[in-house]
Amino acid sequence: MIAAGMLEMTPRVLVVEDDAAVRGFLARALETVGCEAVGVSTGQDALQLVRGAPGVAIALIDGLLPDIHGARLAHSILGDEQGMLVGLCFVSGAIPRHQLPECGVGALSKPLRLHDFREVIEQLLAWREAGGSPAAQRLAVLNRLEQTFLVGP
Repeated sequence: MIAAGMLEMTPRVLVVEDDAAVRGFLARALETVGCEAVGVSTGQDALQLVRGAPGVAIALIDGLLPDIHGARLAHSILGDEQGMLVGLCFVSGAIPRHQLPECGVGALSKPLRLHDFREVIEQLLAWREAGGSPAAQRLAVLNRLEQTFLVGP
């Protein structure tokens, strides 16, 4: 785990969303909380960024992507060494209700309210700054959250 205070100054947030308008909205919302947004439209592009560009603080993941279900993408990120300190948040219409982050994993249902969005981003950044959580705990939260998806992987 990374010690507190050793993280980048401007948190980089990966926005994995196939709808360009939603991706743009999320990028603008991230700017209001001092984050740098990097947008991609597929799970494959997201994995390449996480693996090739260490420093992604959070991944905002749509539940239904053209090439992979969001839950499977989250499992792949957690299974990658570069993904250990990446906070995960689903932003999807396939989630019935908001779930505040636990062990760096949370969910926001669409449509979003900016207040809820900011709260989750701040909680995920604080989780990361505190050094994260053990992989087994994160996986357990992800598996539990995955059961709430309205459309399964």
